[in-house]
Amino acid sequence: MTDLKLADIPATADLISACSSPSTTEAFAGLIGDEYKSLARTFFALRRGPIRYSRNQTIVIEGDASEYIFLLISGVVRSLRSFDDGTRSIVSFYLPTEFFGLTNNPTHLLTAEAATDANILFFKRATLVSMAKGESRIANFLLMAALNELQRAHEHSVLISRDAKCRVASFLINLSKRTTTQTCLDLPMSHQDIADHLGLTIETLSRVITQMENSGLVARGRSPRDLILSNHRALVRMAK
Repeated sequence: MTDLKLADIPATADLISACSSPSTTEAFAGLIGDEYKSLARTFFALRRGPIRYSRNQTIVIEGDASEYIFLLISGVVRSLRSFDDGTRSIVSFYLPTEFFGLTNNPTHLLTAEAATDANILFFKRATLVSMAKGESRIANFLLMAALNELQRAHEHSVLISRDAKCRVASFLINLSKRTTTQTCLDLPMSHQDIADHLGLTIETLSRVITQMENSGLVARGRSPRDLILSNHRALVRMAK
């Protein structure tokens, strides 16, 4: 008997086209073997949504009860903390097929907003945790999602101490890895979002990108959002 594919689950078949990354089926492969058909259906039956959020719309506010874990289906989500002086620090960006809101804290420590139009699935945290206690594959899946988020947070904390060129190069290389893009990189988030994530002013960010362009490291694409990584190897060296 053949393995069940994620697209074969009626409740999720309409979501697959939005999850274009090959990591989608790989990520859920441990849950959708033939012997786990019932488990996979149960897992996705728990979902609420997908719910569509418009650009800049708030998904969850810092201090809200952490009742749900979120799975991004399409678009980009940013997690951030705002300060009394009107500034903000964007801690992470989330891309399609990535979970966010993973925490053991009773409340969310950060605000989550749609950086672009986004479709999001909600999963009841208590129910998933309960399922994970009895099913190691779900536990391992959630653990890997949490570890990936922890690694990105660690890398970001180290990056903030580096110079502006290193920060921008690291961001571009990291985004290219997560989107499996080596050449033409689509920047769905705004330059202001990127600047707030890297701890730079938008003027400094624009200046660094222009310097990279003049040095032949990057080039402008057909649309304002497209950035061609002309010298990927040099950018990797700059990011170290």
